[in-house]
Amino acid sequence: MLNKLLIRIKSILLRRRPLFRYSWRYLLPCEGYIAVHRQVMLRSLKHRPWLICVFAWSLLTWFLCWHWVVMYRAMRRFRQQAVDAGVPIWQQVTGLLAAGLGQGISGFDYYHFKLYRVAPTHWWRYVFDFQLPHFHHAFQTHPISQASRSYLSCKGIFAERLAAVGGHPVATIANVNLQEHWPIEDWLVMAPKIFIKPEGASRSQGCVTISKPEQWRFEYAEAIYEGAQGLESLKYRLPMGEYLVQPLLEHHPTMAKWQLSDKTITLRIVSAMDEGVFTLVAANLELNDDTHRRFKVFAVDLVNGTAVLDAEHCAVLGWECHEAKVSLPHWTDVLAEIELAHRLCADVHTVGWDAVITPNGVVLLEGNLNWGINTLQIVREAPLLPLLCQSSPVFLKSMS
Repeated sequence: MLNKLLIRIKSILLRRRPLFRYSWRYLLPCEGYIAVHRQVMLRSLKHRPWLICVFAWSLLTWFLCWHWVVMYRAMRRFRQQAVDAGVPIWQQVTGLLAAGLGQGISGFDYYHFKLYRVAPTHWWRYVFDFQLPHFHHAFQTHPISQASRSYLSCKGIFAERLAAVGGHPVATIANVNLQEHWPIEDWLVMAPKIFIKPEGASRSQGCVTISKPEQWRFEYAEAIYEGAQGLESLKYRLPMGEYLVQPLLEHHPTMAKWQLSDKTITLRIVSAMDEGVFTLVAANLELNDDTHRRFKVFAVDLVNGTAVLDAEHCAVLGWECHEAKVSLPHWTDVLAEIELAHRLCADVHTVGWDAVITPNGVVLLEGNLNWGINTLQIVREAPLLPLLCQSSPVFLKSMS
């Protein structure tokens, strides 16, 4: 208990971003997207007044130190990209100062979101990951039940409840920890490749892939371990905790030609539920890149389940085209699976889902309460708030 408290205090003292998005405009009567951001701060402080101290500390360190450090690092890395887009250095500096000192937007977000191409009055249409989890909490209209929290936080409970209503979660072969014996040969009889992930992990962090071309082969953190000795070395490096043993999913063969890697292709989908009305908000297709980055992400059209692969990715694949539109197989099944899963936690306003389209259909991996925001906007080169306001009246009401 004391250790957790010390870790929390350390994270607060070393925080490098403001706790909330801020502006002098909050002091005036305001509406529209500015009102949405003000609601995030006011509702958070209303429920947890002690956050005002954390907010004040984060503002102090941001103004005195971290804004300037981040601005310098961001300019050094991305200024030429903006110059090539026709934005002179002086305009970048004024934009970085307005974003950082005026609203708490970091230099990296300024460049990643290409805010130098957007009028400052339109920056309020964007939401940033540093506003999490407070942004999600502020628009949670009902208290989240313990059943829903367990459903979304525990992968075992998630799979059990979803399967009980006819859904398709990923099967779990075993639950293990680092102290007990791992019957790997028995696991490999059930599936040719095994995926081991921490019970509380998000995405593929801290996960291990097991196969047996000749002897046991383990892939973890971009390193490869082999045989019984490799297993001992691997266990020594893994964090303590409970792990789920699952078959490694294969994506649909139609999708295999969309990437050079053999790693599983994943869909990231956000849905909203308000008073029993289900709505899809956005979806991304994540293709794997084994060369210089982990994922190549493309926006998915929610109406017809298509994505457009850009010229850069087509060139990597060796396709002779500037861009290519691809259609996701089983798209209607994806939508049905997401709706079924969200109705099991209908008191949660918005959820981010991870899914895989396999040769046999759609498999849902997990749901996330604190789903990430940045990638959804960077991929579309468009702000998220207008999309959220279209998807749920909860956001629309907060604009007035």
